[in-house]
Amino acid sequence: MKKEKLKIELGVPEHGWLPINLAFGSFDLQFESSDVPANPIDQLVISLRSVIKGIKTEVRWHLEPKGYYFEFEKISNEYYLNISFTNSDDSERKKIFQINGNSESLILPIYRAIKKFTDHPHDSQNWPLTDKVEIEKLTELIKGLKATQNNT
Repeated sequence: MKKEKLKIELGVPEHGWLPINLAFGSFDLQFESSDVPANPIDQLVISLRSVIKGIKTEVRWHLEPKGYYFEFEKISNEYYLNISFTNSDDSERKKIFQINGNSESLILPIYRAIKKFTDHPHDSQNWPLTDKVEIEKLTELIKGLKATQNNT
């Protein structure tokens, strides 16, 4: 039986707002995130690198003032993504969904969405450009993941 994969699309940014569409099974989350106070794509790149190394991490998708948190964790060879929502920076988070899977079903779809987003240039006035060195570091880790999968 083929395991279902996460689907994520990073849309075309406009005036500091980025459309996000994330789906897994019957769960579908669509929102537009701001690039302030921090660029969530940069945070996502760093978070993927961290979780691949086994470090628990999170990304805040700012909706001004509301927001979503994507919390990543790796336990053994299983990856977990907990999605929670908050009404403001200092309000309590409400968990809305949890996804777990291996690197192929959870990590690679996010990596591919990042690559697709960064490979298609956009005006830096609409969204900050992602550091290519950080993407290259993530790509090297992904290559290592794929090699490990092929050997198992």
